[in-house]
Amino acid sequence: MPLKFCLRIHFKKILNIIGYWGVYMETARIILAMSSDTSISKLKAILIESGFSVIEQAKDGQECLRKIKALKPDIVILDYSLPLQNGCDIAKIAIDDDICDVILLVSGTQDSLMSELKTQNGFVCMTKPLNKIALINAIELMVKNKKKIINLEKEIEELKASLDTRKEVEKAKGLLMNHMGLSESEAFKRIQKQSMDRGIPMKEIAKAIILAYDI
Repeated sequence: MPLKFCLRIHFKKILNIIGYWGVYMETARIILAMSSDTSISKLKAILIESGFSVIEQAKDGQECLRKIKALKPDIVILDYSLPLQNGCDIAKIAIDDDICDVILLVSGTQDSLMSELKTQNGFVCMTKPLNKIALINAIELMVKNKKKIINLEKEIEELKASLDTRKEVEKAKGLLMNHMGLSESEAFKRIQKQSMDRGIPMKEIAKAIILAYDI
């Protein structure tokens, strides 16, 4: 095993022991789906050693689908050749329904069938036999990307809320200017003062003004 990877694993073990691993890295809740108990045990050991949490496992496609829908993991790692329902079908459902990210394990011949899925965000196709370092790097990158997406979505929601507030305040200012003969600056300061005095967001003060004058 390369020295750099060994040092990283040992560092993670130390951080787990002293309780700082959650600060060092965002962990991932993972479900494994493979038909072989031996393969599941080996991969589970690698993931736990690397600081990840394996929350469930499945041995066929239908069981895997039930568990990812119920538990909503961060990532599912599954074999293409699962019985009852193959891994490719499960991967498509997981991505299309935004259930979780997917790492699909394929043989060399199956890799060519993944062209459509490879363009999807949150999907990684890895050829067996697995490269341990590549797998850990893929998981860590998925976790980082998911965190970025969540933060971006939060920023977008905050921006929408800010724009909504601005629209309400602008409308309320116009009403105060028209009905009370205030300047734009005076109207804004009045809304702002009411907000501060009452401990109510400016948007709510603006809505009350709009409602009062609309009536």
